[in-house]
Amino acid sequence: MAIIGNQSGCRPEYSLETLVRPPLRRALLVGVEYTRDEEAAGDSANALNGPHNDVFAMRQLLMDCYEYLPEDIVVLVDTDNPLQTQPTRDNLICAMNNLVNGAQAGDRFFFHYAGHTTQVESEDLNEEGDGLDECIIPSDGESNLIRDNELRRYLVDPLPVGSNLVAVFDSCHSASLLDLQHIECNQVYVPWVSKGKRKSDSRLNDNVRRQTLVFPQSLYQNKLRHRERHNSAAPIPFTSCHCKTIDNRRTRSVTIKPELESRYGTFSSPIEQCDSPDSMWACNGWCHPEVPKHANVISLAACKDEQLSWEAADGSSMTAALVKILRSDPHPQIHHLLRDISHCLHDMYLRLHDSGRRIRKQVRELNKKRVARGLPSRDFPPEFKPEMDNFQDPQISSHHPISRDALWSP
Repeated sequence: MAIIGNQSGCRPEYSLETLVRPPLRRALLVGVEYTRDEEAAGDSANALNGPHNDVFAMRQLLMDCYEYLPEDIVVLVDTDNPLQTQPTRDNLICAMNNLVNGAQAGDRFFFHYAGHTTQVESEDLNEEGDGLDECIIPSDGESNLIRDNELRRYLVDPLPVGSNLVAVFDSCHSASLLDLQHIECNQVYVPWVSKGKRKSDSRLNDNVRRQTLVFPQSLYQNKLRHRERHNSAAPIPFTSCHCKTIDNRRTRSVTIKPELESRYGTFSSPIEQCDSPDSMWACNGWCHPEVPKHANVISLAACKDEQLSWEAADGSSMTAALVKILRSDPHPQIHHLLRDISHCLHDMYLRLHDSGRRIRKQVRELNKKRVARGLPSRDFPPEFKPEMDNFQDPQISSHHPISRDALWSP
């Protein structure tokens, strides 16, 4: 995740007198299923089933609940309709420029992307703590990636103070696709935060949340996992420190002093806390609301940068969960919305894991029969192995710290 400063200083303030027109509402919705991707011809593992439905469900939601006009919503989907603009790299960049063109204070913009995202080595290692750029994959393939710093340049940097952008990324590796500064301070508590690994060595199971550093005693049995790219909380007093290696990174393992008992009214935790290397970014998880110096930008992502996002066979996705929640309450508190989406996706993953275990059991039974007939057993190709272990944790990043009573207002 990179934080790109405004080298020319803060953008000029806009007053009501400078407005030459009523505030705008514009939306750009992108759904890529990769059925027309020439680079992936014949690769059914690359194709997705839900992005088109997600985009049209989001379009209807914007019109029904947020007063968007049909003519102010641009949709890019990779269909066979010759009249449909395809979500290629060039078309996406053109559409993003048009979305925010002429932005003024009071304008509201909405960007939604449903498709594949990948990670590539960063061209500037000083910008990325993990050395990787997150990139969306247009319909014309991985040779035409759009990197996170490009997304920020086209969608965020042109916006003046007083304008608003809400972005939704329903894809893998999506937490920092807009390279916004604040993400740790926007975390919410969920009860499975210390669930631990589900028989998997994958880093996809890192579910540590900043604002749940001190747990109820009933959760102390489970150890916290290593937290990448973030500092541990500076105010926490430590009594011991020794170095060890986790995930090929040197960190410090620390023990919390009993003074926490008087501060929080709980028993001090026996869990080893991990003091990560110094952060490159100002957000340490304890940010306070501030006077806006930039546009109001919020990005809702389906998962962390190191996680994968799945779509279920029944069409369940982060977008589907979001639309369902917002139809019942179009303007929830932002942190409540993140909590509710997290619960929906956690339930979806439990169903996905159950389905995966049933499929694996069926395959084992079939292989027993094959071996009994003298035939070799068969396993799933890597790209088709059922998901049985991992979860995804939705994330919200923002230009400024989000106050606890801030409402979702695309």
